Amino acid sequence: MTGDDHGSADGEPGPADAEETAFAVVGGGIVGASVAFHLSERTDEPITVYERGEPGGETTRKSTAMIGVAGPEPLYELRAYGIRLYNDLLDDPTTAPQYRGAGRLRVTTDPDVAAGFARLAIAAEGRTDDDVPASTAIEGIDAATLTHGTAAFVPGEEIRGRLLVPPVNDEILEGALYRPEFGYVSGDDTLGAGELARELLERAKENGVTVESETEVTGIHTAEGRVVGIETRPAGRTETNAASNAGARATSDAGTSTGPDTNSTTTVVETRNVICAAGPWNPGLAATAGIEIPVEHVRSPVFSLKLDRPLPYTLPMIKSHESSVGIHPKRRDRVLVTYTPRRDGDGDGNENGRSDEHGSDGGALRDPSTGSNTPRDAERRTALRWAERLVPLLADATLTDEWVGIGTKTPDGAPIVGPTAVKGLSLAVTGSGIQLAPAVGDILARRLVDGEMTAHHDAVTPARFADDPRR
Repeated sequence: MTGDDHGSADGEPGPADAEETAFAVVGGGIVGASVAFHLSERTDEPITVYERGEPGGETTRKSTAMIGVAGPEPLYELRAYGIRLYNDLLDDPTTAPQYRGAGRLRVTTDPDVAAGFARLAIAAEGRTDDDVPASTAIEGIDAATLTHGTAAFVPGEEIRGRLLVPPVNDEILEGALYRPEFGYVSGDDTLGAGELARELLERAKENGVTVESETEVTGIHTAEGRVVGIETRPAGRTETNAASNAGARATSDAGTSTGPDTNSTTTVVETRNVICAAGPWNPGLAATAGIEIPVEHVRSPVFSLKLDRPLPYTLPMIKSHESSVGIHPKRRDRVLVTYTPRRDGDGDGNENGRSDEHGSDGGALRDPSTGSNTPRDAERRTALRWAERLVPLLADATLTDEWVGIGTKTPDGAPIVGPTAVKGLSLAVTGSGIQLAPAVGDILARRLVDGEMTAHHDAVTPARFADDPRR
């Protein structure tokens, strides 16, 4: 659906035509920051990042920023690249990103599910992709999901004897899967991954990258099947004119040059290379060049709770298998509660192609720009009720903030990375930014600057969805 593969010989930037190359990276979150950083490590050509708000302040800021390495190939190796890069960044940070190991505990109140968890842990123990046995999935989780990592099954009656989790209500639990490699990224004043995005952008700026904050890209100009420029405007304006113009461009022939927005505040920037790294805004932006991105967007309400007194210990992330409610102890005195509804058209995106690793397999939010940033009353009641049931001390916590995160789901769970059918237009699409953004940036930079197709090319290329040369 999304495009074909154009190497340097077909007009994609490469060493021979580097003097003509300029890159416009749309999106200043963790994915766009990674793309800009990796490009700047491989080329001296002008690179500009356009962010509609503040860098790292949109989807990236709303994430719980949990990171860990496990699962089947190619996702395991892509995540491992990210861990290696984050080790380098945290070894000598420019800004103030922080990491705290916590572990991940998926709990169940159902004895049958607990028995299934035990079988999966045994099947995955010490196995890799080549030798992991076939297994029956438990609402999306199978043995392959647990490969390349440690996944221990803990019976409910043994939880307090094997794990230090004082506030957890083990009396209602039949068992749990414990995965110790996982932890959280945050900053001094942020609970999400925004500080990590800013760390990458600071390093990119040291390499000469320009970052344009509060600047929205409203459209892509094409001529004769390739990118020639973008439209930008100061962020915060009303959407009426932009929506009208975007719709006109999306239905026009991509072989015909599109004109500038008639709005006097719109600026046309000439560029031969545009990278869509704008998370939920990618489909609308790519559509202005006639490219369809086969993704769905899903909503995940988040509730920030402040504890009456700081915890004197570190809790793992706790995910309720039955309710899809997650408890994320981000700080000693701050807990995020997430909820990924399974019904009424809501769900939660992931990078495994297995929906319940991050939530449910509910319906999609087709247009994230129309969704409310305020959770529904029913979502709030369900999330807090289950959180208090699993960790009773949360009943005395104070709800200080809430928002709705927007996730991205691709058809096969893998990122969509690389050139499209429109020459000069590339995609950097992933539903697991904190986990996979480093690898996405590296793959794309190698392709665009050096013409290199990495070992993961077939797994992430937009061409795997192509069924029409115009899409």
